[in-house]
Amino acid sequence: MEDISIFGDFNVHHQVWLFSPFTDHRGELAFKFGIFHDLEQLVQHPTRIPDCLGDTPSILDLFLTSNPSAYAVTLSSPLGSSDHNLIFVSYPISPIPPQDSPKAEVLLGFYLCQIGGPEEALC
Repeated sequence: MEDISIFGDFNVHHQVWLFSPFTDHRGELAFKFGIFHDLEQLVQHPTRIPDCLGDTPSILDLFLTSNPSAYAVTLSSPLGSSDHNLIFVSYPISPIPPQDSPKAEVLLGFYLCQIGGPEEALC
């Protein structure tokens, strides 16, 4: 089976799963989706920076994957006026070694042609 990875700004809240102050309906659906498809959520630190008094930092950007040991997730400061941190996901890849292709023998025939003006081609 291939690895499955889903990433995005889900805007969901779940007390246990995402350390939110409350759980909303979409948070419960996302949590159940992850369990049903055997996906692990790798973002462990708040991705949204509060921009209003009374707001709390929260994990709204999620990275769900079926192969958590293959990925590393890091966060960085937001760009410009964004209220979301940058999320970097690393996945080590190895170049695929070139394979020896089967040798095929191709016979080419060449003809000596003499081309005159645009109105004639002599072969």
